[in-house]
Amino acid sequence: MDCSKRVIGIIEVLIDNRDYVAVSEIADILGISKRTVFREMEEVERVIHSIGMEIIKKTRLGVKLIATEEQILAFRVVSESCNDMGYSQETRQSQIISELLKSKEPKKFYHFSKMLDVSEATISNDMDKVEPWFAVRGIELVRKPGFGVYLEGKEKQLRKAIVDFLYQNYEHQDLLTLFNSGLTQGSMMDDVLDKGILVKINGILASYKSPLSQKLTENAYMGLTIHLAIAVQRVLRGEEIHMKEETLSSLMRDAHFEIAREIGESIETVFDIRFPTDELGYITMHLKGSKLTTGSIVDQDELMITNFEITRIASNMIHRFKHLSGFNLLEDDQLLIGLVAHLRPAITRIKLNMEIRNPLLDKIKEMYPEIYAMSKEVSDIIEQKYEIELPPGEIGYIAMHFGASIERLRKQMGQQRRIKVGVVCASGIGTSSLLYSRLTKLFPEMELIIQLSRDDVSSGKPEAMGIEFLVSTIYLEYTVIPNIRVNPLLMSDDVEHIKQTLSIVKSKMDLSPKVTQNVYVDETEHIKKLHMLTEAILRIESGFEIHELVKTANMKSLIKNIADESVVNSKAKKILFKELMDREKLGSTILHGERTILIHTKSETVSHPSFSIWRLERPMIHSDGEEIDTAIVMLLGKHVPSAYLEIMSKLSQSLIEEPYFLEVLRVGNKLDVEREMKRILHQFLNRFLKRGDSHEL
Repeated sequence: MDCSKRVIGIIEVLIDNRDYVAVSEIADILGISKRTVFREMEEVERVIHSIGMEIIKKTRLGVKLIATEEQILAFRVVSESCNDMGYSQETRQSQIISELLKSKEPKKFYHFSKMLDVSEATISNDMDKVEPWFAVRGIELVRKPGFGVYLEGKEKQLRKAIVDFLYQNYEHQDLLTLFNSGLTQGSMMDDVLDKGILVKINGILASYKSPLSQKLTENAYMGLTIHLAIAVQRVLRGEEIHMKEETLSSLMRDAHFEIAREIGESIETVFDIRFPTDELGYITMHLKGSKLTTGSIVDQDELMITNFEITRIASNMIHRFKHLSGFNLLEDDQLLIGLVAHLRPAITRIKLNMEIRNPLLDKIKEMYPEIYAMSKEVSDIIEQKYEIELPPGEIGYIAMHFGASIERLRKQMGQQRRIKVGVVCASGIGTSSLLYSRLTKLFPEMELIIQLSRDDVSSGKPEAMGIEFLVSTIYLEYTVIPNIRVNPLLMSDDVEHIKQTLSIVKSKMDLSPKVTQNVYVDETEHIKKLHMLTEAILRIESGFEIHELVKTANMKSLIKNIADESVVNSKAKKILFKELMDREKLGSTILHGERTILIHTKSETVSHPSFSIWRLERPMIHSDGEEIDTAIVMLLGKHVPSAYLEIMSKLSQSLIEEPYFLEVLRVGNKLDVEREMKRILHQFLNRFLKRGDSHEL
């Protein structure tokens, strides 16, 4: 029998573990990647079936061998006489690709024939198969008789091909494991990435103390590591990448370029090489396009999400998703923060034509087809705003955020009292099944108990089961339970009618007498929090000011006016001025398209929280070219209680979620502004009273 030792090894693992075995466990035992196991499974099944054994595959469990002792014995006899055919065709072609990617000089067919223990004719056939892999990446596979085989392509394309090869042959978790533990000798990754270089790059990044490097997500950190290792490897070989002059000049003005420069200086010291400026440009692109951890999208003062424009787009997406799906996710701040954290670098990546990878895309489409379809539709908001097209991978990430939010909502609803609902049609099957499925997705506050027929209702079955609300496709006359008749397809009018009826039913349930036990609950912490929130709201309201017709020519002049007006003594004025200027150097919070800027900080000089509006006599031109005529100023003490931070956060969030609030801040009189501000803050306080918890950003 023709089969490889690797196939025999996989079957031996299945024999030793007679229950389900995860593919990752098989890979760990044999010291290969999960993708290699998946590639060999077709051959494994061929061998198993030839002996009469069976294999069962189950999602999340793995694979299981079904075999008698006689069949196992027969397999062992066959395996001993197995003609080892060496590498499978697919593995052989992967080895050829990795060898070509790492080779600088042409390689003859004889080199590959000896390396893979096959004929040169087989190598020629394999070359035909791998040629398209390079071609779609803009790389030519050149074959010259008597000279050898080599690659021709731009440096950017060759580097991208190396990254593609890694991600094609290793699962994300495999890459992380190998990066954390060091490369295993003889792995295919070792063929395209130098282990010594990778170890040194990890050392450079581990010692790099920039706050940005500490806030990169695991994926972004790994991507940066791969990027730097490949860059150093190529520079050491004398291969340099080049960037358009205008693009490089633009990147050199970006704040991320200074971080790239520091990393580049470390690389030059560790590897004793000259690291070109173009390489720093590509590091800058990578940093700009890297996703940050959730906390890093909140600025150092924790007052608000710093990118107003992206946050407003994300908020609009959530509103549209509610309209499409019926899920009200507007209260989920984790969703808003997650979307902003993803969208900001995603837009940068697309604009810079950087590679978009989503290894989970196929699984997302399979598990959440409706969420993916709705995410694709809400993504139009981004595409129209920035005149870009989001690739499927990015839409998949957006779907993941919405899916996670829905799961959180369902969990929350599961912990609350839900209305017991029955679904009715003439037969109790058919149309009620369709309706049941739609209601499950649209109304998580329902506890869907059962599908019922007309006869079930007339016999009193819903009352006996404690059903509190019936949704029916037919007219019902033999029940006292609140009910509503709808179209089986559940039209938009039906959805609104159900919402209204549910609200009435729930209000009656809340007012009905309840049997309570005399159990003491200590509410001290809740009362303390309520007191803090109330105090914070009253102080911010009482200190509110509008400064009209402020004379200023630039940001420095405006900030000096703010500092002089906000604190009393001259020393405090200088300190606050410096702190506000330092904060601006980190990046201005401009509300793009609104002619408004947000100025804020936490300072030891501030004794009372301050929320104020500064309207300029004449618009000033900000350094980024935007015209500004209004400044919103938020100041807090350095060690202020968290309640004050929550209140300021609520005000800043309302700038995004409630366009009228921003408009009245810009042009309304003091009475109108105070009325709108109080409405927002008092609603916030009332929600806390009703829910017994804060709605923190």
